[in-house]
Amino acid sequence: MTISEELERTRAALLALEKSLMALRNRIGPHLDVLRLLDDLERCTADLRRLEQQVRAPHRGELVAIPDGDYDPDFWADAEQEGLGRTAP
Repeated sequence: MTISEELERTRAALLALEKSLMALRNRIGPHLDVLRLLDDLERCTADLRRLEQQVRAPHRGELVAIPDGDYDPDFWADAEQEGLGRTAP
C-alpha cells in the first residue's frame, strides 16, 4: 500500500470517527468526555493535514556553506573553560 493510500485510509477513519462522535453527542448531549474526544479528533485531523502536506511536498534540504579556511580564533575562546570534571566558578 502506498503512502497516499495510507493517508487516504487514515482520513476516512477520522471521518468515520467524527460521524460516530457526532451521533453520540446528539444522543447523550454535550457530555464532557464526548467533547474531549471531539477536541482530540480535531487535533488528529490537523496533524494529518500537516503530515499530508509534508509527505506530498518535495523535500528540499537546506544547503549550508562550509568555509575552507580556518575558523576565527574567537570561536574557540571559551573552549578552554570546558573540560572533563571541571566545574564552573
